[in-house]
Amino acid sequence: MKVLGIDFTSAPSRRKSITVATGELTGGVLRILSVRGISSFEEFESEIGAPGPWIAGIDFPFGQPAKLIRALGWQASWPAYVDIVWAMGKSGYESAIRNFSASQPYGKKELKRVTDIRARSISPMKLGFPAVGKMFFQGAPRILRSKARIVPCAQNEESRVIVEAYPALVAEALAETRSYKGKINSSKASAQRRARANIVDRLAQTPCASAYGLVVCLEQTDREQLIEEPEADLLDAVLCSVQAAWASMQPNYGVPAACDPLEGWIVDPSQLTEAESQPLVGVREKLPTQKYSTDLLGRITTNPAICHGKPCIRGMRYPVELILELLSSGMTTDEILSDYDDLEPEDILAVYAYAARMSQVKRVQTLTS
Repeated sequence: MKVLGIDFTSAPSRRKSITVATGELTGGVLRILSVRGISSFEEFESEIGAPGPWIAGIDFPFGQPAKLIRALGWQASWPAYVDIVWAMGKSGYESAIRNFSASQPYGKKELKRVTDIRARSISPMKLGFPAVGKMFFQGAPRILRSKARIVPCAQNEESRVIVEAYPALVAEALAETRSYKGKINSSKASAQRRARANIVDRLAQTPCASAYGLVVCLEQTDREQLIEEPEADLLDAVLCSVQAAWASMQPNYGVPAACDPLEGWIVDPSQLTEAESQPLVGVREKLPTQKYSTDLLGRITTNPAICHGKPCIRGMRYPVELILELLSSGMTTDEILSDYDDLEPEDILAVYAYAARMSQVKRVQTLTS
C-alpha cells in the first residue's frame, strides 16, 4: 500500500517547501522510500492527483468549527462551504474570520472543532503564527478539487484517500513531548534535537508498534536528516505518514461514526481513546476566579496521568512551573511561543494569572515555638 505523509504550508517556496514523505506499507512495516520538498501548489496538486491506490495524511485543518460555519451562513456541507470560502478570495475569507472574532467575547474569539479539543491543537481559525487558518484556505479547496476520497468530509469510492494528520500526536505518543522543533539558534535547540533523535529511534521500536500497529524503516541518511533539521519539516512528513498508515488499517480510517463531516477529524489512535474513555481536557483546578478571567484560569488543568498531576497548560505536558522558570530566566513571551509552537499567548497569561492567584494570602504571621 502506497502511503504519503505531507507537511503542508500556506505559502510554499524554495525556502519553505511542502514536504512529502513517500512510503510503502507491507505487513506492519512502513518503509520510507523518499522524503522531499515541493515548492509550489501546482506540484502539490499533481501529487494528490496521481493515480491510486494510495492514502495520504496531510497536516492542516480540513474544516472549520461548526459554530463558525453556522454563524457565517455557509452552506451545510463540507464541499459547499469550501467552495464558498475559495470564491471569497484570501482577503475576503480572512476578513470574515477576523470580523467574527472581533464580535466574540475574550477567550472565545478563536473557536475549535471537537477534534482540536481532543488533540489539544490550536484553532483552525488562527491567522497568525502558526497560520493554520491560512493553511485551511489554501489546502481544503485543493484537496476538494482533487476529487479524492476525503475522510470524513467528502466520501466517495476513490482509491485515493486523504486524511487529516497532526504529527505532534505521534511525537507525544512515542517520546512524550511536543517540543521537538524550533529555530536553529533557539535556547532549546539541543533539547529539541535530542527529542527528534528519540522520536526517530522509537519509530522502529516497540513504542511505535504498540501505539500504531506498525514500525517504520528508514535509511541511515534519512534518519540523520530527520534528526538534524531544526524545523522538523522532514520528520513531520514522516510522522504524518505513520498516521495515514495507521488509518488505512482501521474501520472508517479511524474516524468515529459520530464525527461531524463539516469539521473533519484528525486520525490518530489517541483521538479514539480519548473519545471513548477519557475526558477531553484535564480536571480543572477549582479556583476562585472573581478577579481573573475564567477562560484564562480554565487553561490550567490537572490530570494524574500527566506530569504526576502537576498544574499544566490545557492538558499538555507543560507544567506551570516550567513556564515560570523560563520567564524568570529572562525569556520573553515571544521567545517561549517561538520555541513551543503548540502554546498560545493566552497560555502565558494564564500562567501569570495562576501564579498571582496562588500567591494571594490574607496575612503572614510568625509562628512562635
